[in-house]
Amino acid sequence: MNRVDRPFARAVVTDMEKSKAFAARHDLALGTDIAEAARDPRIAGVVSSGPAHLHAAHSMIVIEAGKPVLAVKPLALNLDEARALEAAAAKAGVALCMGYNRCFFPNVIELRRRLKAGALGQLLHTEGDFCVHRYGSVKRGSWKADPANAPAGALADHMLYLTIETLGRIEAAHAIGLNQASDNDLADTTAVLLKCANNATALLTACGMTPDYYRFTVFGTEGWAEVRDADTFIFQPRKGPREEMRLDQVDAERNEVEAFADAIAGTHPFPCPADQAVHSAAVIEAMARSNALGRGVEVP
Repeated sequence: MNRVDRPFARAVVTDMEKSKAFAARHDLALGTDIAEAARDPRIAGVVSSGPAHLHAAHSMIVIEAGKPVLAVKPLALNLDEARALEAAAAKAGVALCMGYNRCFFPNVIELRRRLKAGALGQLLHTEGDFCVHRYGSVKRGSWKADPANAPAGALADHMLYLTIETLGRIEAAHAIGLNQASDNDLADTTAVLLKCANNATALLTACGMTPDYYRFTVFGTEGWAEVRDADTFIFQPRKGPREEMRLDQVDAERNEVEAFADAIAGTHPFPCPADQAVHSAAVIEAMARSNALGRGVEVP
């Protein structure tokens, strides 16, 4: 895989007939066996983008074939699976990357720049909202409607990764997930309170039955900063006027794949470190456990 216009050579699907036209249009070899595709000597790396509950299993197949993998988030739904992937990748000497397009948004890059410069002072708290009208189309009885595949807080993971990147490790979680409006068994509304190891706090909100709303805000002693959607950045310093910026749109998914190619080549590390991806799986599992128990729990 190199920085070229067409980095993909093969696709693995469950329905060959349904995918034939797309594969032909993009000159992709088509198959149904991920292990066979991973063993192909022409393949330098694999993007695992199937259903979330299969990410870990598919990624392990790729790693065992000796190939780097970009597992579209979540890396895994529990800590044991995530740790197994991390250990297998280390043993095979291949890159284990978690794909997360928001990591490449221009406003997130601007937020990183401000944080690195210390513009916010001591970080105290973050809030992340991810709201979409997605669960209304999920029918009861389908695999998508299985709470084991989409546990309470599953949508909250969209802002969880920025929370971990900004505040570090999370040591406790209290999640309340409710089925309020969707015709299935999923927690379509979830609120999560997090305590971080550095004594900061965080809130996550996930709604699967509202119009789109995406926000991540960082509060510090010298100011607060907020990212909205993919391109809006707001900074309010403790002293001075508010800055509001509308940044140029980028192809985040392409940049993500190119960053994976750089990680494979060893020219640049992938922006989301593997240890953060593994820790995120621990938090996802803890959120589900907290909701089931009706109380806060520790994050291992």
